[in-house]
Amino acid sequence: MELRNWGFRVGLLKSVSFDVPIISVGNLAVGGTGKTPMVKYLIQQYQGSKTIGVLSRGYGRITKGFGVVQSDSLAKNVGDEPLEIKTLYPELTVTVCENRVLGIPEMLALNPNIDLVILDDAYQHQYVKPSVSIVLSTYSNPYEKDFVLPMGRLREFRKNINRADILIYTKSPDLNQENKNANCPTFNSQLHYQELINVFGEERKLERPLIVSGLADNAQLQQETQRNYPDAVLLGFNDHRNYSITEVKQLIYDADRLDNNVITTEKDWVKLKTFVLDLKPDVTFWVQPINLSFSEPSLLKKLIDQKIDA
Repeated sequence: MELRNWGFRVGLLKSVSFDVPIISVGNLAVGGTGKTPMVKYLIQQYQGSKTIGVLSRGYGRITKGFGVVQSDSLAKNVGDEPLEIKTLYPELTVTVCENRVLGIPEMLALNPNIDLVILDDAYQHQYVKPSVSIVLSTYSNPYEKDFVLPMGRLREFRKNINRADILIYTKSPDLNQENKNANCPTFNSQLHYQELINVFGEERKLERPLIVSGLADNAQLQQETQRNYPDAVLLGFNDHRNYSITEVKQLIYDADRLDNNVITTEKDWVKLKTFVLDLKPDVTFWVQPINLSFSEPSLLKKLIDQKIDA
């Protein structure tokens, strides 16, 4: 990685610029910093004034090359997070391609009206020169106290934060916490859990729900759910879990032994949905939506606007 970074610094490797403004969302760590919530936040900020295209590599998919995400796509073919975004914002052009230099022109050819591109998980993909690069780092395990794999969770050395235009500490308990660890504007963000949404099954009382979560960190969802439902039971999986029919049948069986309620994440639901609609169990599925708040949100948007309108 350092050799590759050196190649970009000295010009042996080239970054490509595009006429359309590009916001890159990424991190130094290997995952769990909240990139998808940040992408969704940016969509909410600009969907009224911009025609947005989202490009992701589609982590975990079994396909290769450029692909268009449809509302009825399978997560295994396009990746769970791009499908989650398309499900929430069906009017958006959402695509996947591991080579962003090839993927951006393909997406613009698909929808020439796009005037803002959001790249998901693209901090290390330096072949594209973004208009603004936003880097996320968790408050509980900040990049400046972490180490490169295998000692820690960093993909590259801490010093490479210098490529960032904006640094955001995510999942922060205090939005007013002052951070001066990077030579770029720094913000804090918090996750907020919204009212549960019934996505399958009849409305029924929640008393002892089963929490089905496949995130880099399942603990926060478990804690939040058990705050409202102390007897809730967690069935935790690794991040980007591709569920099997056997696992789905088992979790339905487990839920039936509790109170026939399953609470899951937006990312997990797009993978569970196909199985659930096919099996039609007597179990109610609820999705736990989240949103973000920021320290100085108006300043954050102003800085992004300055970059993308330049």
